[in-house]
Amino acid sequence: MSLPWDDMEIGFEELHEACGTMISGDHEQASRDLGGLLPAVRERGPRWMEGLLHALLADVSGRLGDVTGGIEHFRTAVEIGWNDCVAAAAEPGLAALAAAPEYRQIYGRITVSPADLEELRWIHAERTNIDHDTSMMISENIGRKDSSPTEVPQTLLPTRTPNGLGVPAARALLRLRQRSQLHAVLTSDTLRRSHLTSMAVINNIGSSPFGGSGLGFGSPMMEAASSQALANSRAATRREAVRARAFCPTIGLSTAAAPAPAP
Repeated sequence: MSLPWDDMEIGFEELHEACGTMISGDHEQASRDLGGLLPAVRERGPRWMEGLLHALLADVSGRLGDVTGGIEHFRTAVEIGWNDCVAAAAEPGLAALAAAPEYRQIYGRITVSPADLEELRWIHAERTNIDHDTSMMISENIGRKDSSPTEVPQTLLPTRTPNGLGVPAARALLRLRQRSQLHAVLTSDTLRRSHLTSMAVINNIGSSPFGGSGLGFGSPMMEAASSQALANSRAATRREAVRARAFCPTIGLSTAAAPAPAP
């Protein structure tokens, strides 16, 4: 099965760019960027992308305090078939809409299969895991004495055929989170290498060409080797944790749509 962005007429890059301002916290610009994608998606699809954009716009509107606009986007997303009931309860902007009189009626129209619901719950949990792993890798970069790149283990996205439009939308957002993780860690690595280079220059100022070999205990080379060994150990532990939490669908779980659980 193709990944959810393989058949996107507007492309994964456009979605990534539009979501960038939302991730950075500039919700007003995010509203403009996401809204700017709607005309092309309405015309060319895919349908799940249209539902996702309206859901994201509902979330942004809720964060901005625009409950009326948020409810309209939420209504449209559900009418299209977006059914990520996990996001409806977990995302702050969508949760902010829950007090509106229309919210319960709109939410009540959401149906989702148990099989899709299982994957949606896993996807949202994995997004949280990614955020934690990213924070840990950046934190571990502080004080590292080696210049090697940080290994970033990532789980493969599920490939089962979904029953509703919420799953491909959630998979795309998970892929965005994985890309953001790679960028954040790469930036952290670049800063670490720059710092190490600067420190090497400073330490060499005024040094004697007849100084030590740099191979003794506490030397830069030994510190770098020790740092690399620790980084490798942490990477192995993280790699195993990512492998252990990979999505494993429950065999025999129903694929028939049912009312979404209460938020």
